[in-house]
Amino acid sequence: MGIFEKFRDWIIPGASGYTAIASPWNHYPSHLAEIAIPDIIGAAPAGRLTRESASRIPALQRARGLIVTTIARLPIVAVDDSGEEFPAPAWLSSTSGAVSPFHRMLWTADDLFFYGLSLWAVDRDSSGTVTAAARIPYEQWRVSDDNAILVDDSPVNSDEVILIPGVTEGILIHGADSLTQAVKLSAAASRAADNPAAQVELHQTNEAPMTNEEIDALISRWTKARRGENGGVAYTSSGIEVKEHGASNEHLLLEGRNAAAVDIARHAGIPATMIDATLSGSSISYQNTAARMSELVTFGLSPIMAAISARLSLDDVTPPGVNLEFDTTAMLKRLADLSGQNETDSGLESLEPNEEVEE
Repeated sequence: MGIFEKFRDWIIPGASGYTAIASPWNHYPSHLAEIAIPDIIGAAPAGRLTRESASRIPALQRARGLIVTTIARLPIVAVDDSGEEFPAPAWLSSTSGAVSPFHRMLWTADDLFFYGLSLWAVDRDSSGTVTAAARIPYEQWRVSDDNAILVDDSPVNSDEVILIPGVTEGILIHGADSLTQAVKLSAAASRAADNPAAQVELHQTNEAPMTNEEIDALISRWTKARRGENGGVAYTSSGIEVKEHGASNEHLLLEGRNAAAVDIARHAGIPATMIDATLSGSSISYQNTAARMSELVTFGLSPIMAAISARLSLDDVTPPGVNLEFDTTAMLKRLADLSGQNETDSGLESLEPNEEVEE
């Protein structure tokens, strides 16, 4: 059984963690044949978040959803050197396998978003032309020390796979500091919610001896009360004085979490407002749906789409002189029509994109 048959019926992955980077070169001519492994991998920072843990960050999940689901819905067209469009190869939209073209592209974009690389298994006819493709789950492939592609720890030929490099090493690497900060701020907010007066000292005012077990029991009962047990009512004896040394800074938590979301939007390349984050000192502004989506396509989607298009347009995938491109025309037109209708219905048709609206 070939590598393509092994993955053509693969359905949906669980959350995948970081493993390694794969390379497409072997005996088959490759566009990355001259790239050295250290150029594209480097050392992973100690303690870096995995995809699974990073996906629990709401702002990142929102950014990821906007990018990968929008890309996966877009049709792909073929364009020749003169700019004339014609239908893309049939295998790109084929539904003969268990995995739809939508899900194949969705998880390809997901790989590029998180890791910066994605790998497809391909089937070719006797002339070497690609006739089918399936995305290989990221955690199931890696590169060996001698630069061979290993899928499930077994080497494969380069003509059986297509490596799709992205434009960055992936947000898990270039956004590691921001993601870690977001996790810490979320944990601080959870602690503040569990115990509003977090910095509390139970100060003993007499000389009565207390064992470690008694101290631990006192602290435990006080902590449970602060979390709402028994209606939040706690008890102290005459020898215990409660001292508060300050609580979590509300502004730090609120503004800090918003700032972390803004940083994640910057790493993702999308406007912060699209993940419900606000820039410090900015005012609320009106922007129609078409303008917002155009901004998302230009800054958030285009880098990943360009990376996929560039790889699929190489001569080992498509004939020379043929480029495969994502077509955003129909989507933006539908949004423009819908936006115009909504603006008329709401009385906002006179507003231009980005025109300020008073609160």
